[in-house]
Amino acid sequence: MEICYLINQLAPGGAPTLLLDIVRRTEDPTISYTVCFVEGDETLADDLEAAGAEVVDFGAAVKFDPRALWRMFRFFRQRTFDVLHAHLPYSQTLGRICAQFSDVDAVLSTQHNVPENYHPVTRRLERWTRPLDDATVAVSEGVERAFRGDSHRFDGVLDDGWCTIYNGIDVDAFAESVASADLASIDRDATAGPVYLNVSRYVSAKAQIDLIDAMATVVEREPTAHLYIVGWGPHEERLRERVRNRNLTDSVTVTGRVLSVHEYYAVADAFVSSSVFEGMPIAHLEAMAAELPVVATDIPGVDEVVVSGETGLLVPSRDPTALSNAMVEVAGEDYGTTLGRAGGKRVRAEFDVEATVSSHLRLYRSLIP
Repeated sequence: MEICYLINQLAPGGAPTLLLDIVRRTEDPTISYTVCFVEGDETLADDLEAAGAEVVDFGAAVKFDPRALWRMFRFFRQRTFDVLHAHLPYSQTLGRICAQFSDVDAVLSTQHNVPENYHPVTRRLERWTRPLDDATVAVSEGVERAFRGDSHRFDGVLDDGWCTIYNGIDVDAFAESVASADLASIDRDATAGPVYLNVSRYVSAKAQIDLIDAMATVVEREPTAHLYIVGWGPHEERLRERVRNRNLTDSVTVTGRVLSVHEYYAVADAFVSSSVFEGMPIAHLEAMAAELPVVATDIPGVDEVVVSGETGLLVPSRDPTALSNAMVEVAGEDYGTTLGRAGGKRVRAEFDVEATVSSHLRLYRSLIP
């Protein structure tokens, strides 16, 4: 079976990391993967090739770059695939159109976030081309409900062409990497008190400004507390400025892009998210694999991962006061440890990548004539 993934870029975020895990964990020698990306970040390209996938860069300089579109069209005209599986709205629109002129048996899309989090033009184009899909996958029931008002966990059949397949991670491998992480790059003075961790892109949907504001209150109660905000994105300088304006330069570190996140999970006492939109957040799963209690906003997708009072605490979005109260609450050693251990058990039971891979392959086979 020849499977082609089409995605916007290969930055180490949720959707590209999911593809890498699927390629790595597919043991069937009759299945081959080609991973195409349209533009920008190619960080995971080498890892995907090492895992056995062919990687193709269409090299777009701007959105809808005509030269890149021609390269993409020519590529799909020349190749044969059993499945073309597109991820994220921009690539979904392009992939669906190219497939109409190509030798592709089945076209799928995966929706990784709620439609409100997409640019209006991109969202509109995705909606117009969605009828070209043979199947549409949501990464959480909350995402599926946001698109169609109903949800259906994949059980071998589709519901009106839709199903939900949870994102997953390689829980054991991630936990092992955290346990063996080299902590030499971590400032030990910053880990004297409770250490909080946020791992996500620096974009509006992640609302890290709220998290920095919450941290100002936490520090009033726990002066030695420290927060690491690990990621990358257009709001990096805005976050650094907020840290300076709140006089938190000794208490909050905006790291920017890092080579590895494992050492940050290793020194953290709790994971914190202030997002206002999510699909099925990989970082929350990673935190649970590291047995960290999770403090997060009570939004669709997240509420399917974190069980409030059992594996972490959920608070209203856009409420730094509630966020700070929950952060202080989980910093208690016994309570945080109990929540973290429960999270580790839950992520192994519900979100291991083996189940994700199995569901995807089952879906592909159900669609091929």
